[in-house]
Amino acid sequence: MKANGPVVKHLVLLGGGHSHLAVLKHLGMNPVSGLAVTLISKDMNTPYSGSLPSYIAGFHAHNDIHIDLRPLAQFANARIIQAEVKSINLERKEVKLPGRPAISFDLISLNIGSNPDAIKIPGAQNFAFGIKPINDFIIHFQSILKLAVENLKSHKEFNIAIVGGGPASVELAFALQFRIHKELKLKITDKSLLNIKLISADQELLSSHNKKVRKFATIELEKRGIELVLDTQVKAFKKNMVVCENGDYFNADKILYATGASIPSWPGDSGLALSEDGFIEVNNHLQSTSHDFVFVAGDAATIKDKVRPKSGVYAVRQGTPLAKNLVRFSTGKRLLRYKPQAHALALMSTGNKSAIASRNNIFYHGRIIWSIKQKIDAAFVRKYSQLPKMKVSPQIAAGLVDKGTEQQLITHAMRCAGCGAKVASNVLAEVLQQLPVISHDDILTPSTIPEDAATIKLKDGRILVQSVDQLKAFINDPWIFGRIATNHCLSDIYAMGCKPHSALAVVGLPFSLKDYGREQLKELMLSCTETLSEHNCALVGGHSAETEAIYLGLCVNGFINQENLLTKGGMQEGDVLILSKPLGTGTLLAADMRYKASHNWIQSALENMLLSNREVAQCFKNNNATACTDVTGFGLAGHLMEMLSGHNIEVDLYLSDIPALDGALECLAHKIYSSLHEDNKLITNNAFNTETVGYDEKSELLFDPQTAGGLLASIPAEKAEKCLKELRESGSRGAKAIGRVTRVGANVPSITLK
Repeated sequence: MKANGPVVKHLVLLGGGHSHLAVLKHLGMNPVSGLAVTLISKDMNTPYSGSLPSYIAGFHAHNDIHIDLRPLAQFANARIIQAEVKSINLERKEVKLPGRPAISFDLISLNIGSNPDAIKIPGAQNFAFGIKPINDFIIHFQSILKLAVENLKSHKEFNIAIVGGGPASVELAFALQFRIHKELKLKITDKSLLNIKLISADQELLSSHNKKVRKFATIELEKRGIELVLDTQVKAFKKNMVVCENGDYFNADKILYATGASIPSWPGDSGLALSEDGFIEVNNHLQSTSHDFVFVAGDAATIKDKVRPKSGVYAVRQGTPLAKNLVRFSTGKRLLRYKPQAHALALMSTGNKSAIASRNNIFYHGRIIWSIKQKIDAAFVRKYSQLPKMKVSPQIAAGLVDKGTEQQLITHAMRCAGCGAKVASNVLAEVLQQLPVISHDDILTPSTIPEDAATIKLKDGRILVQSVDQLKAFINDPWIFGRIATNHCLSDIYAMGCKPHSALAVVGLPFSLKDYGREQLKELMLSCTETLSEHNCALVGGHSAETEAIYLGLCVNGFINQENLLTKGGMQEGDVLILSKPLGTGTLLAADMRYKASHNWIQSALENMLLSNREVAQCFKNNNATACTDVTGFGLAGHLMEMLSGHNIEVDLYLSDIPALDGALECLAHKIYSSLHEDNKLITNNAFNTETVGYDEKSELLFDPQTAGGLLASIPAEKAEKCLKELRESGSRGAKAIGRVTRVGANVPSITLK
């Protein structure tokens, strides 16, 4: 991806908590030229903790309470790495990551949240569930709800024990009781076989809140039949049992805990100074007291001499000052002081469209408070989910072109990377026809069909198969991009039925300071060479250059006997067309550029792009493929037409059977097209029956340019079912039979959509 100026410093954001949402939004609204940003987070869908009780109670869907970090990170031009971090090297300024090189940084910000401290109680990991991490709890909640309802409908008791006496425990108890009764069509005050116990070591419920709040919550819990067990320290968790230090024990079908906060040991083990309460100690600038290049916000931090409760309210308020201080530190400016409020307004849901408001001696409750809470929660999610539209401009002087041309340029000003950055096929063909033809006897020319790779006959009778390809980076991660680009460049060789032998690399890197450029080059080439090694292909040389974005290209060589060569032009009547990968990378990457793609969509697309075509090619050969090509920049329609043109072949294509990547059809339905899409669509002028089937998102999929796409082959009908079974068993789960060859030697090549 294009950098906003030469990179001179690198900021790493570790964790996707509430404070870092504000940092990403701030950096998107106020870009810092020369500052590279990397977001590393285990989860890319951040749950808003304030909305969890409403989700449990059934008032919100999963997506209503989650913020997708990917569009936000794209908005900030931040690199995205999904990984769990368990250590940082503060001396070398490196973040260690599993399965990939360490990430170097100049400054780092931690917003890693916390977990309930009850996780330290013996048996917690095996026999109980914590309310955090929230995404993990949501999965457990669904199974708890299902089990509870099944038992109660069968007139069996169902016992839930909740350990903790703070707001999170109380909200959890209210929400669970309300939801389970709702599923059973009972009122919240109806008696049932559901038994919920709230067990706390504190002498009073909600001990940090005023008397009115405590009294109301206690009475309301009693009305709902929720039992309070106070002044009782939990000693251990056993299977279906809570064991207490006073000798008491409580049986439970499910045990949950929402106790005080704690953080893992690795921040302290890494050398960061900890406060007396066990959290990372920071000063009034949210800066580590032991390492000035480390900033910390949210539950993981304790401000020296200003201890506050571990509440999302404080994490949200720390976001903007954290963002400003990260920028000020990186640019050598004086840091701003952050003073947390002494008291925060707490809004606690009681599950039944009612809520409690608590601050100092203030106490309110009722539906109005619940409505206010809903509006605040929805506004927070909306703030980081609905991003400003990307403004694009053709950047040409006024008057150089007419209004129609100017509008056309504006429409296509946002240029895609990957295979969406190819030159249009009609332009390429027109220019190639004007070039002088130089031929040699040992160059095998495939009549009228352009093949995926050049073929040169050697003196020993073997064929040298040679291809060259290059991609512009479409993601901000050189490590992932390097693997995908390498797979993509190898595909032309596999499409010819050959195995790669050796390769030369061409690399382009944006200008930056040497240290950052060295790190990017190392990641890019390590991922490239590791991928080549997996294919037993040697990197034998290459060339590098300074470019406006990261590029990687490979010239790949392979050797094969002529009788084993696969070409595009051998289709036979009755053959079945099999596509090994689903389509849609072009529209998804275009949506990603516009902050319109979910992380799940892009992650699924990347996983497909990372799949090698090696096993696919071997499977096609084993099942007597008559023709083969890889589907890349010119889309399925364009590459299929190349296979048909040499012998004027007619095929039926079954639209309903064409596989699509998750989210691709949604993006196409919103007319989000890759740069090359409209040019690819020109093929319909003389080859498609679009006048009878019309256009919809499924037909538009045929023209979507693919990056690291699958192989398309024609297989004898009697082998097709066996071939598909073998493809899916070898990892190509999206492989589908998509059409059939109906005629060879027609007047013109054609594709009939069915």
